[in-house]
Amino acid sequence: MRPFLAATAVTALLPFSATVASAVTLDQLVAGSTLTQGDVTFSGFAFQDFFETSPFSPVSGDRVVDASEVDISTSATASTVSLTATIDPAISIAGADAASGFGHLYEFFLDFTVSVSASSARTLESVTLGGGDLFATNEGVSEVIFDIVGIGGGVDLEIFEAPGFTAASATSDTETLSSQTSLDFLGQIEGDTRDGDTAGISTFTITFDLGGMAPPPPHVIPVPAGLPLLLTGLVGLGLARRARRG
Repeated sequence: MRPFLAATAVTALLPFSATVASAVTLDQLVAGSTLTQGDVTFSGFAFQDFFETSPFSPVSGDRVVDASEVDISTSATASTVSLTATIDPAISIAGADAASGFGHLYEFFLDFTVSVSASSARTLESVTLGGGDLFATNEGVSEVIFDIVGIGGGVDLEIFEAPGFTAASATSDTETLSSQTSLDFLGQIEGDTRDGDTAGISTFTITFDLGGMAPPPPHVIPVPAGLPLLLTGLVGLGLARRARRG
């Protein structure tokens, strides 16, 4: 047995490491892909930029966003699952259009469904919107809003930076979900500026707290204690045969 074949055999039998975070661009998700993290699946993604359907055309200084510029990733702890959106290149707008006097803006809509597997004993207990890097100066505004469909009372999540307003900023917002197994989220991410203002964003995160028993880790087949020694011995025999032939 050649040495590299022996090494391959050992590697194939070693325990698998923990699942890493999943990531994909938003245009792939809009086309029908899903993201699954443990027993939680994110699906039904929809995206639309403000200028796609608006009667207004973008002018220099506005920020048009394409779905291919938004990376969506998921991660998890023992009791939470998170979805993170990262816009690359980051959004940054400033000032107003010199010709029209209208402020510059960015605005896009991001919808998705979160569901816990039917075979899972866990449920969605609460959700937090946060982990964003929104910024704005003067009268500029940058905000992320998600409406939660199916929760009474018009519940929504909102984070924002708005230095010119009384409530200048909100970096985190949490809502109770009361043991749901599937919910739709309708998102609006927007910002605007006037003369001397700036605003922008590059990332934000939605984190779900899960109640109930967590699913067991993937089954790992243990490597027999003597197997590595056996393979090492086989490699040695192969080298000895090659030496005799030489």
